[in-house]
Amino acid sequence: MAPDVNDQMARLLRAVAESSGSDVLFAPGAPPAMRIRGELVRLEEATLTPDACAALARDLAGPRWDELIAKRQLDFSFSFGEVARVRANLFFQRGTLAAALRLIPYEIPSLEQLGAPEACRDLIQRPSGLVLVTGPTGSGKSTTLAAMIDRINRERAVHIITIEDPIEYVHRHRRAIVVQREVGSDAPDFSSALRAALRESPDVVLVGEMRDLETISATLTLAETGHLVFATLHTNDTAQAIDRIVDVFPPQQQRQVQIQVSQTLAAVFHQRLLPRADGVDRVAAFEVMIGTPAVRNLIRDGKSNQLRNVVATGAAHGMRTLEADLRRLHAAGTISRQVAMDESLHRAEVDERA
Repeated sequence: MAPDVNDQMARLLRAVAESSGSDVLFAPGAPPAMRIRGELVRLEEATLTPDACAALARDLAGPRWDELIAKRQLDFSFSFGEVARVRANLFFQRGTLAAALRLIPYEIPSLEQLGAPEACRDLIQRPSGLVLVTGPTGSGKSTTLAAMIDRINRERAVHIITIEDPIEYVHRHRRAIVVQREVGSDAPDFSSALRAALRESPDVVLVGEMRDLETISATLTLAETGHLVFATLHTNDTAQAIDRIVDVFPPQQQRQVQIQVSQTLAAVFHQRLLPRADGVDRVAAFEVMIGTPAVRNLIRDGKSNQLRNVVATGAAHGMRTLEADLRRLHAAGTISRQVAMDESLHRAEVDERA
């Protein structure tokens, strides 16, 4: 449900939408700001006082104000007229309220519009397996997953369950039936929603974020029991995603988890959003690791440090390193050499043909 957005907040949200921006940020002691193509731009508004920020937060929180006061932070989403959906995070800092609001278009972009790898289109036809999308905050993980779910929704007659905190893109029933559960309002937490999903006859499950041991364990169980599962992680590359999953568990369980992941992994995508050389919008760069027998064997044997070598030499299977994609984008004139170098942890690989 949409909160009671006051005139000032409505003006800020419209300004971001009209500028093709992505976020509105406000905190005491500074004017409101918006993020355009990843860059922060101050809006020509008066500096916000603590009372002004609290008033904006109170309007947005609405009936959940007491929850915000108790928990000191609050995540939720709402529809803002015909403009966009908004994902909001209200939080306390130095005893005062601040917020970050992200605009999410109603229309879900296609995989082709996102420039997603061909492997994305192949994986959505699978009956089961675990597909991870990783990357830093704001890298477009949710959009890529939404595009994959939307393609399944249009092409396959299946039951899709999404578990999100909060719900971002809204999916309409097409060939598939899509039910979307929001943590906090539809389910108490990710792990209990995932356990319940086993009794809800899903074919495809989207996990908004693998945050903790319980959520990761339940996600692996879903993938292991014959479902196609999509999830996100915050990591710096594809191989690190495997370590992140395994390291969450106690040492005595890690061997079993390595076996579980090796048996269920379909693919890991790592993505970054980069400024285009022409200054118009941003473009995604992808690293792709496919669950081939070689990748599965390395995961099972605990040799994740060797995964990058397999990715680098796995072009025939649709794999590529981030550096290979950065080289491709630079060679096409889509991104500058400096951007390609700045985004890489292996600069020599970017520079060798840039």
